[in-house]
Amino acid sequence: MKKWIAGFMLLMVLLSGCSEGSDYEITLKQAPKYKAGESYPVVIEISQDGQPASGLEFSAFLEMAKMDHGSIELNFEDKGNGIYESSVELPMAGEWVANIEGEADGSAFEHVITFEVEKE
Repeated sequence: MKKWIAGFMLLMVLLSGCSEGSDYEITLKQAPKYKAGESYPVVIEISQDGQPASGLEFSAFLEMAKMDHGSIELNFEDKGNGIYESSVELPMAGEWVANIEGEADGSAFEHVITFEVEKE
């Protein structure tokens, strides 16, 4: 548990350092749902200076907030107009954290989103 807390604190320090200068606004437009054996869409919207950001390449690493189910990597497809989509089959409902990592114009960006997954 102590290692997890120390790792989380280190991640927060790194993210706060990396997020400075990042002018992307990242929001979760559609959270996945949970139903055993089913895959659900994950939709993220990204804007820069109030305009839709297109052509970005990034991944999200999903982890359950209060349980250890490991990390699930998602790669997103640009759907246009700042909308990016992927899909995922999760092991259970509850609180999840998405660590988003990408690169644009030679600069790395990171963002963390916490969201609730509801049972279908």
